[in-house]
Amino acid sequence: MIRRLALLGGVLLALAAVALFALSTKPAASRATLAAGQAAAVTSVTRSCPPSAPGGSAANISMIAVPAQASSAATATAKAAGGVAAGSATVSQVPAAPAGTAAPATTKSAKGKATPGSSTPAKGASTAGPAASAPVTVAVPGAATTVAAPGGGAGAGTSVSATGRMAEGFEAEQADSSGMGLVSCSHPGSDMWFVGSGEPDVWLYLTNSGTAEASVDLTILTDTGQQSGLANAITVAPDQVVAENVSPYVHGAQAVALHVQTSSGQIAASVWEGASAGSGAWVPQAAAPSTTVVIPGLTVASSSARLFVTVPGAADAKLKVVAYTPAGADIQFDSGTNPVQASAAATTPVTLSSLGASAAGLELTSNVPIVAGVLVPGAGIGSFTAGAAPVTDQGVVAGNPAARGLTVGLLLTAPAGAATASVSVIDSDGTVTSPATLQNVTVGAGRTLAVAVPRPSGRQSFAIVLTPSSHSGPLYATRVVTSGSGGLSAEVTSLLPVQSALTEITLPPVQNSYTAVLP
Repeated sequence: MIRRLALLGGVLLALAAVALFALSTKPAASRATLAAGQAAAVTSVTRSCPPSAPGGSAANISMIAVPAQASSAATATAKAAGGVAAGSATVSQVPAAPAGTAAPATTKSAKGKATPGSSTPAKGASTAGPAASAPVTVAVPGAATTVAAPGGGAGAGTSVSATGRMAEGFEAEQADSSGMGLVSCSHPGSDMWFVGSGEPDVWLYLTNSGTAEASVDLTILTDTGQQSGLANAITVAPDQVVAENVSPYVHGAQAVALHVQTSSGQIAASVWEGASAGSGAWVPQAAAPSTTVVIPGLTVASSSARLFVTVPGAADAKLKVVAYTPAGADIQFDSGTNPVQASAAATTPVTLSSLGASAAGLELTSNVPIVAGVLVPGAGIGSFTAGAAPVTDQGVVAGNPAARGLTVGLLLTAPAGAATASVSVIDSDGTVTSPATLQNVTVGAGRTLAVAVPRPSGRQSFAIVLTPSSHSGPLYATRVVTSGSGGLSAEVTSLLPVQSALTEITLPPVQNSYTAVLP
């Protein structure tokens, strides 16, 4: 009995000692639960850019860091204490995978269709892979910069890693020779959607700028349902880009969606569609499946635009389609009483002939989650826009052309409450121009507004910064470039959904836990 009491006393003493040790060693800053919503400055960003488009010239990379003018107390304290360095952005080549080294093992194919076999070099690229090029370093926060992509047009992709102040409000895009951003360089991820029209040429670019191998599964949904041509996963080695020719699997399709998922590792994905080499457009990444999807960026030339609706699930979708125009909400196709039907496990094309000649944004409301995109008529095959997220903090487009004969503008949609925002222009030496007419841009609730953005003096490309006010309703935006006379009513050359470029991130609340010490 005495021995049992002694053993129990020893255990209690040991537990008391552990508890006292834990209390005495926990950091002072963590003795209370951290407040929800605490902010920290963004100090590191990685983006990956695809190779040049098939038949296109060597790519450029347009980028800018737009640090916050007014930081939160937590971030300001960190900066004052030297916690946020000036930093830099390093632009590095990501080589094309040598032919046959990263086989997707496509053992099955649709009847009568060619099978691409192993990982495919970008169209027109050398099968030996490009020679390594020296990285380029940019360390000028607050200035629009365009550099040649390392590796040129030899099928190589590009990785952009920004740190310190160069990571705050950072945006990067693949651009043409005029500095016009064509497609946003994307964050590495594990689940991405792209919705397009099923042009004769469809290319998927998978860029792995990390240090771990990535295994990628691709699901293809066309207007005839899921395609089974690409059977097995695509392996993307670290520091490589794989170009996969999707065309054989979607031949004759009127609409196509690509669902890119990784079972291991992360990749950045980009999709290009074209009618022939050099005549095509990049397909922006679409918002994840949802029962409500907002698509900004339909121009006044959108009377014959095509809407593509993908239903990932097993149940058909019934859609209400509302166009928000400068005059207000316009229900399309009488879909309020007679919903548009979209087939399950497929991508359905819908012609927007009833839209008329008006700038607009679309809101799709569905009984099941959907993904959606739009092809707007214009130069070549036209330009794509897609379901997007509203702009938060600030929206940035890094590459905008200053050449004569081109008009640059923003298409702004406020589907809920009225939205107010300011627009600034930043040139290559960091000069900020804030036209008086763009300082308090108001978009009425349930409306779309098209605003032209004046180019700065000189012929260098420039950046656009869109900053919603704190009391603004949700604001969706697309950058548009048109060519010829007629301003924003002229032929569309490029559409680019506006990305949110964050300067701070909100940290989740943190609470003390000693489960590792006391299980």
